[in-house]
Amino acid sequence: MSKLDKTLDTVEKSANRLKIGCMAVLINLFFMAFCLWGVYVGYISWKLQTSGEKVEGTVVRLNEQSDSEGGCCTYVPIVEFDAGGRAYSFEGDTASDPPAYRVGERVPVIYDPADPQTAQIDKWSERWLFPILIIPAMLIAALVTTVVMFRAWRRGDDLED
Repeated sequence: MSKLDKTLDTVEKSANRLKIGCMAVLINLFFMAFCLWGVYVGYISWKLQTSGEKVEGTVVRLNEQSDSEGGCCTYVPIVEFDAGGRAYSFEGDTASDPPAYRVGERVPVIYDPADPQTAQIDKWSERWLFPILIIPAMLIAALVTTVVMFRAWRRGDDLED
């Protein structure tokens, strides 16, 4: 093997390592964004739990949502409630098929008295299920990705192989 071949091999391995490192960082940033979204949703739920006020609301309509393949449909409740003499409405946090709620159904609502626009259906699955699932899932996915990418980086593997 000539000196030029050795140099080209070294450059190729270095380029592969750089590509692997950049991919690992970008993938982990993606996982971190979802994890932070879960933390934010959990924070809002915790804030409402500690300082929110509870009232009864009414499901005024169901928003129909299609999936990315054009399949139909999941339904998200739109809930209206009164706070301080004013009517407020918000979209529920969980879509389902069949719909989890009926139009006209009364539901418990918890809202922030300082900002009644911040409200949730006062049900455990509506408030806590997303953060409890997404945060650990994203942390585990980031850990697995990091381990796999680090092993590939150490070997200097070409990701296209």
